[in-house]
Amino acid sequence: MRLANVLIDQLKRSPIQKTYLPASKDKFLAPILAQLQQNPADNTALAIWAKRVYTSTLSHRCQQELGMPFSEWRQRLRFLHAIMKLEQGNSVHQLAFDVGYSSSSAFITMFQQISGTTPERFRQKSDGD
Repeated sequence: MRLANVLIDQLKRSPIQKTYLPASKDKFLAPILAQLQQNPADNTALAIWAKRVYTSTLSHRCQQELGMPFSEWRQRLRFLHAIMKLEQGNSVHQLAFDVGYSSSSAFITMFQQISGTTPERFRQKSDGD
């Protein structure tokens, strides 16, 4: 019991980590992020989004609200979506297009950069667990 209390005390003192895919309540940014979560394949550029919501500060808002550039946020979203689809058995080729990549090789490169493994190896490891 004493060790459990020490662990709880340590957790309370440890810094809060932001989530892998941060959210925002910003009136301009939140609707864009929600729309992208519904359609990760949407390749609309940040400049186009900014025009649609009538603001020139979208890039700054992303950095301030999300702690990262818009492109990184979108890549993280696509990666998380890909993991879910891989676990459901979707093919890598179809999945690449489903998350907005124009080729399987571009998708595999992104996946490998983030996870350190290919989508197929990731799936095999997940199936083995």
